Amino acid sequence: MTESVKKEEVKSPQVVADDKQSPADKAKPAPQVAWYDVVVILLLFLISQALGGVVSTALGVRLPGEAYTTSFDADVLEAADSMQARFVAISYAISMVLCFAMLWIYRLVRGWRSLLSFRAPGWASPFRLLCGYLLMWCVSIAIEPLAAQLPGDQSGLGGGGWLLVSAVLLAPAFEEIIFRGYAAGILRRLYGGMVAWILSALIFGLVHVIPSVALTATFSGLVLSFFYLRYRSLVMVIMLHAMNNITACFLHSVDLGDVTFRELLGGGTLYWAIFAFCTVVSVASLVRMGKTVQGIKSDNYQPKV
Repeated sequence: MTESVKKEEVKSPQVVADDKQSPADKAKPAPQVAWYDVVVILLLFLISQALGGVVSTALGVRLPGEAYTTSFDADVLEAADSMQARFVAISYAISMVLCFAMLWIYRLVRGWRSLLSFRAPGWASPFRLLCGYLLMWCVSIAIEPLAAQLPGDQSGLGGGGWLLVSAVLLAPAFEEIIFRGYAAGILRRLYGGMVAWILSALIFGLVHVIPSVALTATFSGLVLSFFYLRYRSLVMVIMLHAMNNITACFLHSVDLGDVTFRELLGGGTLYWAIFAFCTVVSVASLVRMGKTVQGIKSDNYQPKV
């Protein structure tokens, strides 16, 4: 009898997350979702990206011409970077508005009322954000030898203040709402935490296209998806994504964006010690995260009697 009571007292991540819901949230009926909703949302995301570039060009926002990009003058190249980043930021902002407008219409068609969770991160969020931020960089260092073997030109992002706008302000909010809020959220409702965790991270990586960036984004997506599935807070993952991107922007601004961690440390004993530590931490964390999300069930889950 005592053992059965103890078993009932042990709560799964699903139960813990549900306990944090307000009475109003619990009273809301669960949205009816299907696998094709994820496909439609991803198509809307990609279509909005294409339309953003077209609309930006129509509004007179131009990419730097060949005269800029082939120049040997440092000032001209800096201006080209700024023009490139300006085009990316403006087209991204337009894409974001168009995508959210189309999603609003789609939500009305599907009859969704509550699907996204913008719950406040809670008092422990600074510690969780720090852990997530450090883990994302541990994973990045661990997979760096593989990523370095893949093509990875990111010059199309540009530089300067406009890069901060697109990478730190726009991208975290836009991408987290699409890939964590919608994709991971819908997949969790349909298939449970494990499928949502892995598949949403893979999709997030694939849309980044550039092979080395796609690999890094996939593993970063595993961390971000875990935090969303575990704590049900888009605010937290948007902040975590922004912290990661602002660090990448800083490295880019000091001309270290294309320098690997191994090159930075010279590949000596210190590098291999840090690499080994990051690899162990990454593997252990991913295994632990996998076990945790496995306990997050779908809306159709029926416990065995």
